[in-house]
Amino acid sequence: MQKAYIRASPNVPEYSRTSEWNDEASTLKTICQGDLYVVGTLWIQAMRSVLVGANFSIFPTVKAAAPPGAAPAKPPPMKYKDLPIYESPHYEYKDYVEDKKKNPRANIKLAHQYLYPKVRCFRREWTESFLELKKDFGEIMSDACAHFCKKKKEFKKYMRDSENMAVRQAVVAFGSLTGYYVGSGRGIPRRLFCTSLGALAAGALCFPKETDEIFREVSYRAAKTALALFNTTCGQNITMRERLPCPRDMPTLCAERPPGNKCPHNTPPAK
Repeated sequence: MQKAYIRASPNVPEYSRTSEWNDEASTLKTICQGDLYVVGTLWIQAMRSVLVGANFSIFPTVKAAAPPGAAPAKPPPMKYKDLPIYESPHYEYKDYVEDKKKNPRANIKLAHQYLYPKVRCFRREWTESFLELKKDFGEIMSDACAHFCKKKKEFKKYMRDSENMAVRQAVVAFGSLTGYYVGSGRGIPRRLFCTSLGALAAGALCFPKETDEIFREVSYRAAKTALALFNTTCGQNITMRERLPCPRDMPTLCAERPPGNKCPHNTPPAK
C-alpha cells in the first residue's frame, strides 16, 4: 500500500521516495532478523496471558531452599542496666543450645562419625586374622610338642633297652670324656667336678636307677666323712641320722596273709 501510495504521489521528489522506501525496508529487516529467543519468549508470554493468565507456569520450576538462619552467637555478659528492652539474646542463645542438644547426633564428632566405622571394620578383620593365625600357630605347636614327646619317649626307651648295653656304656663314657674335656686346664678339682657331672648326666639317661643309687650313696658317704672331719677338728660330737632304706628296697615278708591275720613266715611249725 505504501508502495502504491508513493507511486500515486506525483508531487513527491524521487530522492524522498527512495529514502522512505529504504527506511521501511531496514525496519522490517531489523524486526525479522532480531533475536529469535526474545521474540519467542515475548510471543509465549503474550499467548499465556491471553489464554490462562499471567500467573500460570507451563514448565515447573524448582527453586533452591532458603539458607537457614545463622546460629546466634553467644552474647557477652551484661549488667541488667545494659540489657536490651525489646530483645533477649541470652534466651535466644539458651534456646538454640537446648535445641542443639536435642539432636541425637549433636555430640558425635565429625571424625568419629566418618572414621569409626572404617576403623571398627579394620579392627574386626585384624582381630579375626590374628585369631586364625593364633589358632594355626597353636595347632602347629601342639603337633610339634606331641611329636617331640613321642620322640623323647622313643629315645629314652632305646637308650634304656637292655639289648643296647654297648651303646649305653659308650654314651656314659662319652659323657665322662666330654666333662673331662670341658674342665681340662683349670685345676684338678674343677676337672673332677666336670667329669663327674658329665658321667652323672649320661648315666641318668642310660642307667637311671643305678645312677640314682650311686649318687645317693656317694652323697651320703661324702657328708658323713665331712661331718667326721668337722667333729675331729672342732671337738664336736654331731651325729647324722642313719640312712633309712626306701620302701621299694625292703624285701616283702608276706605277700598274702592267711585268715587270722598271721604271717606264714612267723608261724611256728606244727608238731
